[in-house]
Amino acid sequence: MNDIFLIYAHRGSSIKYPENTILSFSKALTEGANGIELDVQLTKDKQVVVFHDLSLRRILKKRGQISDYTLKQIRQFDVGSWKNPAFKGTKIPTLDEVLRLASKHNIIVNIELKNLLDMKNGLEQYVIDKIIQYNMKQRSVISTFNPLSLKILQKKCKGIPYALLYFGFLNDPWTYTREYGCSYIHPPVQEVSELFIDTARANGLKIVPYQVNTLNDIQKMVELGVDGIITPRPSLAHRYLYE
Repeated sequence: MNDIFLIYAHRGSSIKYPENTILSFSKALTEGANGIELDVQLTKDKQVVVFHDLSLRRILKKRGQISDYTLKQIRQFDVGSWKNPAFKGTKIPTLDEVLRLASKHNIIVNIELKNLLDMKNGLEQYVIDKIIQYNMKQRSVISTFNPLSLKILQKKCKGIPYALLYFGFLNDPWTYTREYGCSYIHPPVQEVSELFIDTARANGLKIVPYQVNTLNDIQKMVELGVDGIITPRPSLAHRYLYE
C-alpha cells in the first residue's frame, strides 16, 4: 500500500455506472483502479450500507435519509434507474458485500464515514469491526469530514490508517492531522500545490486529493507528487499512468 500510486475510483466508475454499487466498483477494477472509494451510513436497524447522500431525494426521489429505513426496506430501492434505465434494479450494497468483493482483489478500500447528521451513532466501530472481519486492516483507509469521528478513530482504529477529509479552504488542516494522528490527508484538488505537498510531508502525511476529474487534474497531481488520487474516471488515470 505504501509503494503504489493509488487510483481510487470515486464511488466506483461513477461517470459511467450508478455510484456506490457493486456494478460500479467491479467495472472500476476492470478499468485499472487499484482502489475504490465509497461512502457508508447506518440503517435504522444499524446495518452498514454504501450510500453517499444524506438525503434520498437526488437518487431515489424519496423523503428522509438512510437511517429512516431498515436494511430490508433499503433492499427494495432501485439506485440504477436515475443513472440510466438500463441499470434498473441495481441495489444499494452493504459494506459486507463490498469488502467481500475487495478481499478477492489486490486493492485498497477508502471508506468515508457519512455521519455529519448523527455524530454519535457508533458508525466508526461498526466499520472497524467489518474491516477486521474481512481481514482488510492492511488494505483499508477510513476517511471523514467529522473531527469527532477522527477523535473516536484515534482511540479505536488500531492498525487501520485514517484520513482527514475536508472541502473548500481549510486554513490549518495540519492542526487536526497532528491532534488526531491521521496518516492521510484528502484535500480538494484545487488546494494542492508544492507548498501543500511540502507541508504535508513535514507532517508525515500521505496526500490523496479528491475531485480529480479531468486529464489536466490527473497530470498536475502526478507531477506534484501526490500519493494517489480519488477520481470518477479510473480508466483515464490508468491510461495516463501506464499506457
